[in-house]
Amino acid sequence: MIKVKYFILSAVILAAFGSARIVFVENAEPTGLENPLKTEMQVLDSAFKNLITSLVLNNLNAIEEPFHEVHKARHKTEEAIEKKEIVLPKNNDKMAEFTKIDNKFHHELEGLIEASRKGDLKKVQKGTHELLDTCIQCHTKFRNL
Repeated sequence: MIKVKYFILSAVILAAFGSARIVFVENAEPTGLENPLKTEMQVLDSAFKNLITSLVLNNLNAIEEPFHEVHKARHKTEEAIEKKEIVLPKNNDKMAEFTKIDNKFHHELEGLIEASRKGDLKKVQKGTHELLDTCIQCHTKFRNL
């Protein structure tokens, strides 16, 4: 029964993130420049896929490493937001709300990583669900689907 739940969870997450490289802020980058938010979403996509695989294989030690790249990418995103270089494809006038959701996500992510360090499978599972819920909430509000 638990394996079936993991399979279903994996399928849902991979469908949400894996059908295409996440194009969260289509056409939002200034000409000739990389889009830090898009880059962060792509790195997060890879780290999240690793998270699911690690959960399915009960290998919590493998979860943390890919999220270091997410942290680096987030720093660049924060700088770009501060410089007003990010334009959200939907509800761009609600950048403060976007930032609040993003901060919540990264705070929850820190808790998940801490739980993985401690080998707490239940907290990692719960944290994964919370993170996915936050992803869906944010994409629904700020991404053209």
